[in-house]
Amino acid sequence: MKGRVLPLLAATAVAGFGHAAIAAESSSGDLTMMVGVDYSTGEYGSEKETRTWVVPFIAKYENGPTTLKASIPWIRTTGPGDVIGVGPDRIPAEGSENETKTESGIGDLVLSAGYAAVQNRHLLLDVIVKVKIPTADEDRALGTGKTDYSLQLDGATLIKGLTLFGTVGKKKYGDPDGRDYRDPYYGSIGVGKRVIPSTFAGASYDWRDNVTRTGDEIRELTLFASHRLGGGNKLQAYLVRGFSDNSPDIGAGVILSHRY
Repeated sequence: MKGRVLPLLAATAVAGFGHAAIAAESSSGDLTMMVGVDYSTGEYGSEKETRTWVVPFIAKYENGPTTLKASIPWIRTTGPGDVIGVGPDRIPAEGSENETKTESGIGDLVLSAGYAAVQNRHLLLDVIVKVKIPTADEDRALGTGKTDYSLQLDGATLIKGLTLFGTVGKKKYGDPDGRDYRDPYYGSIGVGKRVIPSTFAGASYDWRDNVTRTGDEIRELTLFASHRLGGGNKLQAYLVRGFSDNSPDIGAGVILSHRY
């Protein structure tokens, strides 16, 4: 998605869910629908700036230790044709055209299934499998046109009122014709605190190894806050600062969710 929506969702989901699980707040049998807006800008290793708007649509269903999720974004991006996709799936395309243009359309569908292998008042440990279905138009550089697979482990624990959380995973990229992408490791680490009963705030640092021979790693810092509005509604907001050529210079967004 991710402008920067996916890494942010991963961070806030692990932080919020980890805190809830450790506090013994049941979420069994819950359906949550989410929609948001994300903006990011950066060069991503190119000679020209790419500006991207993303509107993600997410559905999450939790039943006992199992969590199922589906997400698909609408994307509008302005920049050179040598930057493919958005967010954590953004890839600088070696040898592509460098003409600035604007493209928009539906992004890739991402399906995930997670299982809480450990879930008690001290520790949350989730095993998650993800599949990216290539619904984005590869001719408009909105995606690679290939299916990707990911396997990751999410963990969280509560220490003296602070939620410590992290992710480690590996992704298998599908290779478009004429390209041979690496299959990178990725991870994140973060901390959050419930500053008032209805508000959870924190920060996370995200990293992903480079995907192309000449590409750079992803290194990003995210500051976020999640506020319960009542009636099953929640509002999340975040700011992003990138520290590598393949990360946005700056990004921001909001996500509104409703739990049924």
